[in-house]
Amino acid sequence: ITCIQGQTLSPVIIDIESKSVEVLAKDESNRGVTVLDVSEGYILGSRSDPVTPPHLVVARVSDQKFVPVFSPTLLADMSWNQLNFLEDGSAGSSIYVGSQENSKLILWPHGGPHACITTSFNQEVAFFALLGYSVLLVNYRGSLGFGEEHVWSLLGNIGDRDVKDCDLARETCLKTHPNLTKVFAYGGSHGGFLALHLAGQYPDQYVKVVARNPGVNLTSKLVSDIPDWNFNEAGLDYAWLAPTPHQISKMYYKSPISNIERIQAPVYLMVGKNDLRVPPSQSYDLLHAMKSLGKQVKLTAYQDNHPLSKPESLADRLFNTVLFYEDME
Repeated sequence: ITCIQGQTLSPVIIDIESKSVEVLAKDESNRGVTVLDVSEGYILGSRSDPVTPPHLVVARVSDQKFVPVFSPTLLADMSWNQLNFLEDGSAGSSIYVGSQENSKLILWPHGGPHACITTSFNQEVAFFALLGYSVLLVNYRGSLGFGEEHVWSLLGNIGDRDVKDCDLARETCLKTHPNLTKVFAYGGSHGGFLALHLAGQYPDQYVKVVARNPGVNLTSKLVSDIPDWNFNEAGLDYAWLAPTPHQISKMYYKSPISNIERIQAPVYLMVGKNDLRVPPSQSYDLLHAMKSLGKQVKLTAYQDNHPLSKPESLADRLFNTVLFYEDME
């Protein structure tokens, strides 16, 4: 099987008889490999990294070292590296993809929040990179792949710890890539939640924001198909009851809506009409509130659900994101 180690996929051998688990992460050839099949003493896998599309690799079960079936094609003039941004020993890591000539950076935190952006190839990242953007993929505290304590540390701290991690990742990236002069925030679901928070908490640092189906106000997101999420991530017990005034207040001040008056960057909201995870009303509420304050905001609604991953939705939102960032709408 395959599992996340840090922010990289690695093959794992599980011995049922001895009940032992071995992660094959030490050899460089095993990093970024997804196991596809095991047969007659051979392991077939797919390997990729941020600038190398997926390609078949094979290894013997006896030596467990993967070699390519054919030579992969890399993205031209692109490089990538991992950036650790926390100095206190905590696990906080990010993945930088881009060219040294780029002056524009897209900061992209993942959704979840308990998920992980791995070092595997991502077509959306490649799309932005080939159009002249560098991309910083942030695995803030609470992400998977760094241990259980790391995951639990975010409960009760959303809207604060994860936001600070993302902006610290930006700061760390700009120190190592001084050519980057414009930073855009981009993300979906909890990543959109963070993109909006970054615009509100660090209004001078982000030029524009694109948020896909973002959580905007936890107090009104309880009609979601996972109402317990709002309680648990806010550090509250879920008792299958309506929230108390104290709980409502705590949820509100962890939400991006609480910083709306500080947002300076233009915001583009992308919404799935059939989204049950984050109701479309979340984005419409922000749209109306920002307009009432005279702020720049726009919204596109898709006949889609939470991921906005239908081919027509995916293509449209990617093109619209670049047009928005480039002032070409």
